[in-house]
Order: sequence, then C-alpha cells, then structure tokens
Amino acid sequence: MSVAGTVVLVPVGRAIEPECERGLTDLARRGYAVRAFPSTAALDVARSTAASVALRDGFEELFWIDSDIGFEADDVERLLAADTSLVCGIYAKRGVPELACHVHPGTKELVFGEGGGLAPILYAGMGFFRTRRDVFDAVRLGSTLPECRMGEGDPFHPYFMPMVRDGEGGGPSWYLAEDYAFCERARSAGHGLFADTRVRLHHVGRYGYTWEDAMGPRTRYATVQMRFSEG
Repeated sequence: MSVAGTVVLVPVGRAIEPECERGLTDLARRGYAVRAFPSTAALDVARSTAASVALRDGFEELFWIDSDIGFEADDVERLLAADTSLVCGIYAKRGVPELACHVHPGTKELVFGEGGGLAPILYAGMGFFRTRRDVFDAVRLGSTLPECRMGEGDPFHPYFMPMVRDGEGGGPSWYLAEDYAFCERARSAGHGLFADTRVRLHHVGRYGYTWEDAMGPRTRYATVQMRFSEG
C-alpha cells in the first residue's frame, strides 16, 4: 500500500458530517489525496466518473468514504493493508435495524469487534470501501463497459450502473443499485468481496432524543455476534 498511490473519494450530499470530517482531516495530514465530489441523484454516474478520473490520474487504490460515515484513519490503513482487492467495513443502515450489506446464502453469523476479522460477503454499501485498479480493469473488460459521457462532463466507464440479477430458484429478480451492482460485476469478474468486521463505523444521521435516552448511555460491546436466518 502506497500513500501516494491512494485516493480517498467522498461523495457529498448536503455537507460532510463532523465525524467524517475529522477522519478525512487525519487522512490528509498523513499524506493521502482526498477528493470530495457532489453526490447527485444519479449517484451511479457520480461514482463512475470519480473512479474513471482517479484511474486516469494514475491512482492504484481507490478508497470510498461516504460523507455521513464516522471512522478512524487507522481503519482506512487496516483495509489498505488487507491482502485482497475488494474489502470494506460494514455499518448499520439509518432508521431500520439492518446492516448495509448482504451475506452469502448459508452464512449463519458474523462476529463484529474484537472477535471479528476478514469475512467473505456478497454485497455491501460503498460507505467505507477499498477498491484496487485491477478490479476496475476486470469489470470493464468482463462486462464490456463502453466509455460514456453525459453532457459536457468527463468521460467515464459505467462501473456503477444499476443492473438486474436473476433470482434464485425461479424467484423474483434482484434490482441492484449502484453499490451492489458494482459488487456483482466484480464478483462475476473473479473478485470476491471481504468485510473486516473489526472496523467500527458510525452512520451519522438525525435522531430524536426522548425520555428513555435520559436514563443512561446505550450499551456498547467489545464483540457482537450477528446471526442470520435463511432466505
């Protein structure tokens, strides 16, 4: 992993949350290039353009961090040091009791925290996600993605274009948004995704405090086992 060969790509909606800004400032202090770009309604185009420009500029490692993710810079370097081309951290969705990922069929549980480690998963949100150049090369060639342009913008390959995947056993097809679609294209091109479940991330959003919150802080645990049901 080379600091000079790594760029941190940050899609920004309204603003960068302070918890994210602190981590980005630390990364910049360590010498990493940090590029923020507008997170438009066509997020697949915004991500595809940012990736295409970064690859043309010669970066070998593209690290994606959403502007509402709180993180530690040390965890970025942990993922950059992982011996795999596609690795991420997992975070909770906002407003629903779910993780922003999808595990492989048959996965019984994931262990988070001190008892965690690298675990293969099927899809994950791009909020804290490291990709290498070889993944984009494989996706571009394996999916025969053409170079595109929208208006006067930079040309790009549509790495993150949403797609539809056939369902299992004759069930309904899956609509894959930009992040899951990229994971599927990478998997089809021979690059499976791993999650480092030791990385604790904070998905920042508005929260309405009420009576129960005055009774004490929420409990945090050093290790958490997340079990999954079939289906």
